[in-house]
Amino acid sequence: MKPGKLSEFSEKIFGDRRILIFLLFANLAGFFAGIYYYRSQLAESSPALWVVIVDSPLSVLLFAVVCVFFYFRKRIPEALKFLASAYAIKYGLWTMLTIWLYWGNYASSPDPFDPAIGIINFFLHFGMIIEGIVLVPKIRPKISDALFVLLLCLANDYFDYFLGTVTRIPSDYLNLLMLESIASSLLITFSIAFVRFQRPRRRARSRKAAGALD
Repeated sequence: MKPGKLSEFSEKIFGDRRILIFLLFANLAGFFAGIYYYRSQLAESSPALWVVIVDSPLSVLLFAVVCVFFYFRKRIPEALKFLASAYAIKYGLWTMLTIWLYWGNYASSPDPFDPAIGIINFFLHFGMIIEGIVLVPKIRPKISDALFVLLLCLANDYFDYFLGTVTRIPSDYLNLLMLESIASSLLITFSIAFVRFQRPRRRARSRKAAGALD
């Protein structure tokens, strides 16, 4: 999708209160489903670590909060929009990759519902990526916002892979997922920041060109 088309689509999504209500409840449902999924790990962990354990649930909760701001036409902190977008894309990608890598575990499970759950989870996290991308045109960050989001993403990676708060999965591909997660933190944050910082410059060049023609 071209940048202009994406901006138009983003305006339609976040300007329609009916869509915002749907997104709000869909993401809240995703949050509570995620908390249920992590229930055992949360019960065995310190409450101080919960915020870095529930990666995907936190992502959809942040997006739900953003939807509330848009619904009531309230000014949204740019760092919050940036974080919601980056987290949705980052943990959507991470979960899709994890499901793909560990698909054999789903397929060989004695529980006949596990493969279906894996497929549903895969597409739900693809939806998270779409949400994060659609939010990008609404972000007007400062450099400090980008640095703040990058530090939070990298801090989450540190807790996950060096302090053991990562989702409990077999260790087969853990090193690969660690590299993917750190790379995502860097690339997604820089990509969103680059796209948004370039837009005012393009507008300024367009205005100068129009002035020259006049």
